[in-house]
Amino acid sequence: MGSSTVIVVGAGQAGCQVASSLREEGFTGRIVLVGAEAHLPYQRPPLSKGHLTGKTSRDALWLRPESWFGEQGIEVRTSTRAKHLDTDGRRVLLQDGEALEYDDLVLATGARNRLLRLEGAGLEGVLSLRTLDEADEVKVRLEQAARVVVVGGGFIGMEVAATAVQLGKNATVVEVADQLMGRVLSSHTAAFLLQAHRARGLDVELTTTVSRIVGVAGRVAAVDTTDGRRLPADLVLVGVGASPNVELAEQAGLEVDNGIVVDELLRTSAPHVYAVGDCVCAPNPFAGGTRVRLESVQNATAQGRRLAATLTGRPEPF
Repeated sequence: MGSSTVIVVGAGQAGCQVASSLREEGFTGRIVLVGAEAHLPYQRPPLSKGHLTGKTSRDALWLRPESWFGEQGIEVRTSTRAKHLDTDGRRVLLQDGEALEYDDLVLATGARNRLLRLEGAGLEGVLSLRTLDEADEVKVRLEQAARVVVVGGGFIGMEVAATAVQLGKNATVVEVADQLMGRVLSSHTAAFLLQAHRARGLDVELTTTVSRIVGVAGRVAAVDTTDGRRLPADLVLVGVGASPNVELAEQAGLEVDNGIVVDELLRTSAPHVYAVGDCVCAPNPFAGGTRVRLESVQNATAQGRRLAATLTGRPEPF
C-alpha cells in the first residue's frame, strides 16, 4: 500500500474525494489527481446560486485549500487532459506527451452540459453553466442583462432563474415537460415549486418548446417558441441536462452504457480500472439491481469514500 500509485483522472467532487479518502484510509503511496480545468477542485452547487449573487466568496468554493494537497502529498495536475489509456501497460498518456504509470486507475471524468442544436444556439449571450469559468461569465452577463430566458426547468435552470429574479431581472423559464424537474420530483412537489417560483415573480412556461434563438448583430435578442411566441432576451441560459464524459473509457475499450459501466465495487470492465461520480452507471439496489447513473454531490462523495476503502483493502459493495 505504501509503494503503489493511484492515478485519478478528473479533479471534480468525486475525484477529489477519492484522493482525500485514500489518505484518510492510510494509503501512503503516490496519488496523482489529473484535472482538465485550470482550477483546484471546487464545489459546483454554489455556482448557480451564491456565486452568482456574490454571497459565496471565491475562496469558499475550493474543496480543499492549495496547501492541503501539498501537506497530504497529493500531486494535482491542473490544465491537464488525459489523452489515451493503455490498460494493458497500465499507463495514462497525457495531452502534453507525459505518460503516467499506475497500479490502480480511477476515472472520475464527470459529465458535460448538453447543447441546444437549433438555429441561434451559437450566438453571443447564449450560455450554459457547469464550470467555474462558465459561472464567472454568467455572473458578469447577468449583472448587465435586463431580460433572461432559461431553457430547461431542471436544477441548474431553476436556480439561475430564481437568482435572476432575486437580482431584479425579468426572467422566464421555458420547459418542454408539463412539470418542473420531472426526473426528480413528484407532480405534487413540482406543483408546489411552480407556485412558489411564480409567486416570487418568475414566469414559467411549461409544455413549451424553443424553435430558434434570434440574434441581432451576432448577439442574442429573443427566443422563439414553436407556438409562435417571441420572448425578448439579452441573456439565454441553456440547462437541458448533461451527458457523461465517456470518450476516454470508450477509446480504451471499457464497457459503456449511459456512462462507464461498473460493478458493485465500482470496478470497470478492465482490471485495476475503477470509476466514480457523474460518469458512472452502477448497479443500484433501490432500482431492483439495475444500473443507474446519478448526478449528485452525495453520490460522488459516497462513491469516492467507498472506493478508497476498497483500494486500501476494505472492499464492500457500494
